[in-house]
Amino acid sequence: MNSKADSSLFIYKTKSITCYFLVYVNDLVITGNNPIFVSSIIDQLGNRFSLKDMGQLPFFLGMKVIPTTTGLFLSQHKYIKDITNINMHGAKEVTIPLSTTTVLKFIDGTSSVDNREFRSVIGSLQYLSLTRPNIYFAVNKLSQFMHKSTTTHSTAAK
Repeated sequence: MNSKADSSLFIYKTKSITCYFLVYVNDLVITGNNPIFVSSIIDQLGNRFSLKDMGQLPFFLGMKVIPTTTGLFLSQHKYIKDITNINMHGAKEVTIPLSTTTVLKFIDGTSSVDNREFRSVIGSLQYLSLTRPNIYFAVNKLSQFMHKSTTTHSTAAK
């Protein structure tokens, strides 16, 4: 069946077998709780299509995939390092991404900034929120100011 959350994700589920089949452009990711069943799916696809089994999935869409005993752990550690080097100069580590005070200051934002740079930072943070849901609210709030960002918005993003 198709996933309700993502049209490119297919899920096969019986009482004891769960298998996920993700299609991304010309890449396929197949995983499940039964290695024999997953191998049979790969073999059946190989009989009909030209494909190459790349084995374990180390990276996917810039995310490191780490198998654990309870499933898969997705890490964007490398991506975080890359965006901090590219467009997040002056970024500061915080425990709460946006305080109430900062949200209230948005209305009083003064001098405008380069919208292209701000949009780039927000786009990078939106992608990062896939594995860091704790920043989702802050990124969503900041994205509301992409058309006319100010130094206050830029500072809050970093």
